[in-house]
Amino acid sequence: MTTGGGARQRMSMAGAGLDRNLDLPLYQQVATHLRNQILDGRLRAGTRLLGSRRLAAELGCSRAIVLTAFDLLYSEGYLQSVPRGGVEVAAVARPSGAVAPAVDAGASDQWLSRRWRAVLDTPYDFDLASPFSPGAPDISQFPYDVWSRLLRQAWVNPPAAASFDMSPLGWRPLREATAEYLGAVRGLLCRAEEVAITTASSGALDLCCRMLLDPGDEVWVEEPGFIEARWSLKAAGAKLVPVPVDDKGLCVAEGIRRAPKAKLAVVTPSHQFPLGVTMGLERRQELLEWMNGHGGWIVEDDYNSEFRHRDSMTASLKSLDRSGRVIYLGTFSKVMLPSLRIGYLVASPRFVEAFGRGRARIDVHTAGTAQLALVEFLRQGHLLRYLRRMRALYGERREAVLSALRTLLPDDLDIPPTPAGLHLTALFKPALAERITDREVSRLSREAHNFVQPLSQCYLDTPDRQGLLIGYGRLKAEEALPRLSAVAEIIRGKQHLAH
Repeated sequence: MTTGGGARQRMSMAGAGLDRNLDLPLYQQVATHLRNQILDGRLRAGTRLLGSRRLAAELGCSRAIVLTAFDLLYSEGYLQSVPRGGVEVAAVARPSGAVAPAVDAGASDQWLSRRWRAVLDTPYDFDLASPFSPGAPDISQFPYDVWSRLLRQAWVNPPAAASFDMSPLGWRPLREATAEYLGAVRGLLCRAEEVAITTASSGALDLCCRMLLDPGDEVWVEEPGFIEARWSLKAAGAKLVPVPVDDKGLCVAEGIRRAPKAKLAVVTPSHQFPLGVTMGLERRQELLEWMNGHGGWIVEDDYNSEFRHRDSMTASLKSLDRSGRVIYLGTFSKVMLPSLRIGYLVASPRFVEAFGRGRARIDVHTAGTAQLALVEFLRQGHLLRYLRRMRALYGERREAVLSALRTLLPDDLDIPPTPAGLHLTALFKPALAERITDREVSRLSREAHNFVQPLSQCYLDTPDRQGLLIGYGRLKAEEALPRLSAVAEIIRGKQHLAH
């Protein structure tokens, strides 16, 4: 809008409007409006602007906001001063011809890399708020008073090295305490030189994938398997080779038939996700022999192994490794607090050293203050006491879920025994799988605000089994029967319709 008077008309900003609810400061809103008008050609070179007082009155803001916006545009070359204190638009070079529209990330993802699109294109339905969410711990039982005290102590007087020069491999005392912890809870004997502290196990896997894989390298993944691991592999450009899992674990012979020279295998041998089976010793030896035979690597994700429901403990694959090509991953986040985001890897000293050198150039290190507090949480025995208490609690909840499923759907579900973890998998018997899919049960359970994850989404190829992943970490024992009754009603309702 222009206003009359004098030899030249002056441009006002009436109607521009300022939004005080935005995070963008008001002076930047004024500057952005004028800058866009100039670049779009609506304000041409030589156009005079109203004085700062008039513009401030039009916009309903202070004169200081307008002057600050002018100063910013002066420095960028969009405005210039003229005699007697006037302000006019400077001569600004603009692209000739049609201006290409700005990239709209919501309209198309073709501007993304193929690797990133592969990650985003993987369908995955989950609900972390659901009481049946697999792997979700009960944070209400965590000793926050102890943890907050240790955090305060870490903040009050942290060592200079922890504040300024934290190692990419993690705080040395935490690496030592982690090695001791793994010896106590997993029987995995290792030294601090073999331990690196990471940003949860997902951060460790992401860096290991980039460290070991080139685009197009073949990688064995369990079928069905852990979807989050596949995301990191796809982001690294790997070619995923699904290898079936039976009641003895990963079918190594089939993996060799499908991809004999695969660079890497990612496995969950102690508690396979999602089926919960344990890889037998014979299969473990087959896997190690295959790896040694062609110089491949194995990533062993030992998630939730701390929560055992039987006294027996299966040795880790890493403890059988004699060639230094098994990389063991674990996390404190799942056993303490999901937001803690502290995990670890155990590998040969040579691998750990190379891992640290590369990590220093990518994300430097995991947050330091929590590492300092975690050292004391481990050394003072708080975590081991907490684990003993939670094992008993989760065991009670697991039994409540098993009892409810056996009562409600005894003829429809097979439930394989699971030695550890925070979830179990209920497999559909053939007759049930013919009447309803696990995805349909999952969809209907979400509509009833009682979401359970479908097993079939854990497959890369066509699923050969249907089932439901039922987490019990957050599920109180007394809630198991009523909540699972709602799931049973969904299945029974479909059965009635089928008849």
